[in-house]
Amino acid sequence: MFKVVENIRTRYRWALISIALLISLSASLMQYFFSAQRFDAKIINIAGKQRMLSQKIAWHSGVILSSPNKLPEHVHSLKASINLFESAHKSLLSKSESGDYIYLTPELINLYESEPNSLDSQIKLFIQEANNLLYQQGDVESKIFSVVHVEKLLKRLDIAVSLFEKQAVKKVNWVSNFELLFWLLAMLLLLVELRFIFMPMEQKILHTLKKYHKQKEFSKQVSKNKEHFIARASHEFRTPLQGLVVSIEELNISKNQQNIKNQAMYCALRLVAMLDELQDLQALSLGHWALKSKNDNLLKSLEKVLIAYEYGYTQKGIKLVTALDSTLNCTVKIDHQRLQQVLTELLGNALKFTEQGEVNVTAKLRNDQLIITVEDTGIGFSNPVRTSGFDSLNQNNHFQGLRTGLARVQYIVKAFNGDIQFESNKPKGALVTLQIPIVTKQLEVSKNALLPSTLHCLVVEDNPLNMLVLTRVLASLGFSYECAENGKVACEMVTKKQYDVIFMDLNMPVMDGFEASKAIHIFDDGIPIVVVTANTSENDIAYANECGAQDHIFKPIDKQAIIDVLTRVFNREVADS
Repeated sequence: MFKVVENIRTRYRWALISIALLISLSASLMQYFFSAQRFDAKIINIAGKQRMLSQKIAWHSGVILSSPNKLPEHVHSLKASINLFESAHKSLLSKSESGDYIYLTPELINLYESEPNSLDSQIKLFIQEANNLLYQQGDVESKIFSVVHVEKLLKRLDIAVSLFEKQAVKKVNWVSNFELLFWLLAMLLLLVELRFIFMPMEQKILHTLKKYHKQKEFSKQVSKNKEHFIARASHEFRTPLQGLVVSIEELNISKNQQNIKNQAMYCALRLVAMLDELQDLQALSLGHWALKSKNDNLLKSLEKVLIAYEYGYTQKGIKLVTALDSTLNCTVKIDHQRLQQVLTELLGNALKFTEQGEVNVTAKLRNDQLIITVEDTGIGFSNPVRTSGFDSLNQNNHFQGLRTGLARVQYIVKAFNGDIQFESNKPKGALVTLQIPIVTKQLEVSKNALLPSTLHCLVVEDNPLNMLVLTRVLASLGFSYECAENGKVACEMVTKKQYDVIFMDLNMPVMDGFEASKAIHIFDDGIPIVVVTANTSENDIAYANECGAQDHIFKPIDKQAIIDVLTRVFNREVADS
């Protein structure tokens, strides 16, 4: 791109230089010709005055000859006229150092010097006789001042003026021709620049724009393919993880095997966290990201992360000390999954950079603020960490791995309208303080107060494991259910039986959840449809709502998520009624 810009700049400069040179040359020649025209006008004016002065000299001379007494005013005027007439004549006949006439053309030279009656001789004789009369130097040839003689002189002076004017007109014609020539040259130069500079420049620009447009489209396609791949991979990974996490949670094992359960839960949650990180990175790069709040017990959300990390800390020989205040044992509406991601990242970094000692985690609710501190005895920070403008790529300690986790943490905290501070701990280690506002009016005493006591549900899911997990949760809540392996079967079952709620997967063979939701909504728009999917794409969720879905939950699901969505759906129905 820079080469193209440089090439265009060079071509444009040469075009401007060419036009500037032509304009400068044209202006210089015009100035020269205009100067010559002004000088020609001066010469014509001098030649024209010769006629007037000759008449004036003849008149004053005639008055003096006819008057016995010299009239002083006529003598003075005659003297001045003779001097001007003689000076102008000498100017017109000026010669260069080489002896050539400066202002006379061959025609004028012939006029002034041709014998026997040359204009130069006539003028000199006229001047001589006028001086003789003025200074009383011998006999004066009075016929020189007669009307006939003066008329002959005036006639030849008129011819001289005409020849001077002819010479000036010839120069004007030259100027006009040069102006036309320069106009033609300018047009030719513009055509040459258009053909060899601007047209190639335009083609170069168009070619470059097309090239970069193709690259842009290719980049968009790559980004779209990457987004699709990440979404698809996340969906495929979440399906088995759904069953794995729920199965681990429901295992009833002896105390001796509790360590194995914790290890399995730790590994499963780390996989879920990595999937979340991949999707978050994609969402952040595209600007598609939003908190998804739900009602859940705050203490349980934090304990779920801490329990999962107990195995990792035990394996490394680091003591994990937790102090969770009793004020946390309440239900709040917040994005619990994002909150768990933040705590997971902080615990993971503390574990990674602590070789011996302990990690202390405290959490409490004070004045509608959730305050969490993570304090370790690790290597700490070699440089102060600024909470604003943090760049994990420039940190040489305490934050490693993919080097994206802390950036995600700060983004989530900002979305929470919270604050996070990083400090060096004394005598060594790191201290991280997290504060997130919790609005008191969002606290709830009981989430399932309006939850129906009995429900007959239809579970539409093609994956047997996901179907098992969902139906197990419904059974634990005391609800009855039936199952359909795809959307087509679900549509047929809805026409034959009445269901209180439908849990609909989106990606299924034969008929997917979108088409099935649309068909069921057309048949009976009173049946609530809840989308259960691992696809977190906002566009797909919006399209599912257009097809008739009322709400959604993301995999992996748990019992509380089912309670929350059913509470929302049936509370909404009560409000609408």
